[in-house]
Amino acid sequence: MSQSAYAGSFPVSRGDPPALLTRDDLDVVHGLLAEFAPGWSADLHQASPDESTIVVTPEGANDLIGPAFVLCRSRGSVQLDQFRWDEYRKLGGFRSFDDALAVLRARLVPLVSHSVPDSDGDDC
Repeated sequence: MSQSAYAGSFPVSRGDPPALLTRDDLDVVHGLLAEFAPGWSADLHQASPDESTIVVTPEGANDLIGPAFVLCRSRGSVQLDQFRWDEYRKLGGFRSFDDALAVLRARLVPLVSHSVPDSDGDDC
């Protein structure tokens, strides 16, 4: 009796967190951006069946505005990295997606909270 070469190659544990980032995760990131960084965007990328990332970029993917942030799940944690000026930097691994988003939020706020002068030119 023959068996499929793929039998048993996809272990399923009902208690484990999902291995991939999903559209639901992307929706959460979109909500964060709408609140804290409305000019920024986020996209879900799936390079292979077992790898997905959410990439958060400033308007126009402009390095002058800020870095691109990359979220991915790896070995039970959520990794947050950044890419700017052709340099990829690991920011850390976190126990949960929410923990990684808290750090992302903390890094976004200073980038988007530049004071904008009034359009009428008054200083007061």
